[in-house]
Amino acid sequence: MRETSVRELIAATGGVLISGNEDAVFSNIVIDSREATKNSLFVPVVGERNDAHKFLEAVYTAGCRVAISSRKDIFLKPDFNVVLVENTTKALQDLGTYLRSKLSLPLVGITGSVGKTTTREMVALALSDLKVFKTPNNFNSQLGVPVTISRINDEEIGVIELGMSMFGEMERIAKIVKCDCAVVTNIGTAHIENLHTKENIRSEKFHIMDGMKAGSVVFLNADNDMLSTPPKREGIIYKFFSAKGNTDCDYYATDIVFHNAMPEFTAHICGRSIKVILNVFGEHQVSNALVALAVAHHYNLDIESASKHLSSFRGFSHRQELIELKNLTVIDDTYNASPDSMKASLSILKDFRAKRKIAVLADMKELGADEVKFHREVGEFISENVKPDAVFSVGELAREIVNCTDTFGKSFDSNEALEKYLLEYLEDGDVCLFKGSNSMRLFDVVDKIKNYEKFIR
Repeated sequence: MRETSVRELIAATGGVLISGNEDAVFSNIVIDSREATKNSLFVPVVGERNDAHKFLEAVYTAGCRVAISSRKDIFLKPDFNVVLVENTTKALQDLGTYLRSKLSLPLVGITGSVGKTTTREMVALALSDLKVFKTPNNFNSQLGVPVTISRINDEEIGVIELGMSMFGEMERIAKIVKCDCAVVTNIGTAHIENLHTKENIRSEKFHIMDGMKAGSVVFLNADNDMLSTPPKREGIIYKFFSAKGNTDCDYYATDIVFHNAMPEFTAHICGRSIKVILNVFGEHQVSNALVALAVAHHYNLDIESASKHLSSFRGFSHRQELIELKNLTVIDDTYNASPDSMKASLSILKDFRAKRKIAVLADMKELGADEVKFHREVGEFISENVKPDAVFSVGELAREIVNCTDTFGKSFDSNEALEKYLLEYLEDGDVCLFKGSNSMRLFDVVDKIKNYEKFIR
C-alpha cells in the first residue's frame, strides 16, 4: 500500500478529525487490533456482539497512531490521529473505493457459490508470467475486500475474490473493486438460507458486474444450468467455458482421464488445443483450470506456459488436502461444505485407488428450510454415483445422508464418538474422505487420526 495521509482519509470517508493532525500518514490497514503497528490505520468494527472501539488504547500502546471511530467517548491522545465517521465499516469501504481509484492495474474478479478460492489460485497461477497480486487468505467479504485493495503495491494484475451471503453485499464490494473482467464459477445452494432461491443467488452474484466498464468480459460456466442462459447485461460480453465438451463454448475440455482422481484433459482455447495435467483432485478442477486458461488467453499470455503453472498447484490445507499417513490416505476437505461441494468431493472417491473407500461426513449449514432434503439428496448421490465401502456421519442433519445410502454406515452424536470408532475401524490401504461445514470441526478428528500412533510413519 502506498503511504496515505489522514487528509486523504478524511476526504475519502467524509469524516472529521477529532484528534491529531491531517499530515499524519499510514501504510497499512488492520481490523484486527493484534496486527496493529506504528504504520497502521486501525478500523474498529462494530458487530452484533463486539465493539472493537475498546481496543483503541491497545493499538495505541502497540505504536499505531491513526484510527477511525464512530464514537466520541473513546481513548484519545494528542498524537493519536483519529477521524470520526458515521459508520466504521462504510468508512473502510469508502477508503477502499478511494484507494482503488489510485490504481491502474486490471483486476480480475472471482465469484460463485463454490470453488471461488481454488479458482482464484488457479487464475493467479495461469497469469503468473506477469507480476500478480491475489486476495490473501479468505479476505473476500465486506471488510476483507477493501483491506485487500489496500495491499496492492506494484503488481501488474490482480485476482480478487468476492464473496457474499446476504442481499446487497456483492453490489457494495463490486463497486469497490471495479473489475476489469470477472469469473462466475457456478450458482448453487450455498447461503440459500439467507437468499431463499437460486435465482436470487444468481441475481446477487451478477452484481459483480457493477462498476465494470462497457465492453468488459465475464466468463460463465456453461455446464451450470443457472449460468448457461444468463440475463442480458448492457455493455457486458459473456464468454462461456465447459468442462463437459460443449463445443459451442469459447473454451471447452475433452479427453478427460483421471490418475488416482487427478484429472488430465485437453483444453480447447479459441481454436487452439493444449494438454493440461493437474495435481489436485476431482473432475470439478477441470472447470477451474479451464477458466484460468481462458483468463490467461484474454490477457494475451502464452497458454502453454499458463498450463505448466497450473500443474504446480497442490491445493490448500483443509480443502481436499491429501495426507499420506502410514498405510492410510486421508483427504481433508473440512474447510466448509454445501450440497454441490459435498458431491464434488465425494466424486473423488469414485476415481481413487484404495483397498476401501470411506466417507466421513458432517452437517452442511445455512441451507434453510430444505436442509433435510439437501442432505438426503447427498445420500442418494452416494448410492447412485460413488458407492463407497462405508459412510459415517456426525450431526443430526448428516444422519439423513447415512439413512439414504444403501451402503454400510453409522451415525454418531459427537466428534469424540466418531473419532473413537474410526481409530479402530480404519485399516491399512484405506482412503478416508472427511467433509462437512467448518463449524462441525471435523478437522479436529482429522488431526487426531494424523497423530494416532497406528498411522504415524
